[in-house]
Amino acid sequence: MNVILIAVHADKFASLRFALIGDAAVGMHPVTAHGFNLGLRGQDTLAKEIKSVLVRGINFGSSTVLENYQSKHRRVTYPLYLATNGIVRLYTNELLPARIMRKTIQGLAIIFGQ
Repeated sequence: MNVILIAVHADKFASLRFALIGDAAVGMHPVTAHGFNLGLRGQDTLAKEIKSVLVRGINFGSSTVLENYQSKHRRVTYPLYLATNGIVRLYTNELLPARIMRKTIQGLAIIFGQ
């Protein structure tokens, strides 16, 4: 039986009075172990956005607050999501160019002390 791990990155993290956090926003492949940390970071980012407007008496469910959260969290998560998926593709591909690339990267890591 083959097990297929799927990574997901939501197109939108926020909508009208609604925000996605954790695996609902970004489900990472476990190869780099970033999923849990990104979930915590998303929660922290959203909490800071909410706190910043509560002290000013602004509605924390406003589209501006949620769009700020979405923008900040996307900036952090999307590059890492793409990089992680690239690593997975490189190390699960058995075609000759991928094998050569892996050996080259591993050789450079040894030369430069990881």
